[in-house]
Amino acid sequence: MKNWIIAGIVLLFPAAAALADKAPAVAQACTACHGPAGVSSNPEWPNLAGQNATYLADQITAFRDGTRAIPAMAPFVNGLSDGDIAALAKYYAALPSPTSANGDAKLVSGGESLSAYCKACHGMQGRPAADEWPALAGQHAKYLQNQLALFKSGERVNGHMAAALGPLGEEEFAALAAYYSQLRGR
Repeated sequence: MKNWIIAGIVLLFPAAAALADKAPAVAQACTACHGPAGVSSNPEWPNLAGQNATYLADQITAFRDGTRAIPAMAPFVNGLSDGDIAALAKYYAALPSPTSANGDAKLVSGGESLSAYCKACHGMQGRPAADEWPALAGQHAKYLQNQLALFKSGERVNGHMAAALGPLGEEEFAALAAYYSQLRGR
């Protein structure tokens, strides 16, 4: 297994370097947390690669304007212009989506059963029809689970999410996160 990981890193490094050459200059600040190819190495941070451009632009704008407060993001987004945000969103949306599976087959199966709650907005395979909504496919399970908990607690505000999550709890969040993390975005 270790040899496969090393081989994957060796093969992907030139691809990541090539992508970095095409990245807007402002994307350099994003790579420390979200990776040079938009795939975060920390399971608590989102993958940006393959995410919907409008959703990304809306979220980055919300961070910059303070309507979505994550203090760790502030130094990276405070000076961004609307043009910078549009370039970042377009760049990350064009990158190939990852698959971040957690490998727990029982959780994945349970999450698939529960995903009916999510499919109306987030699509049959975790890719919504509306560009304003986030793609769930391929996100880190831990990140998704944390975001569901934030919506449930009211720390992240969205009326649709609050209604959908009403009957669900941590066990269901873990199952849904496991299911969506193993789907291939596109």
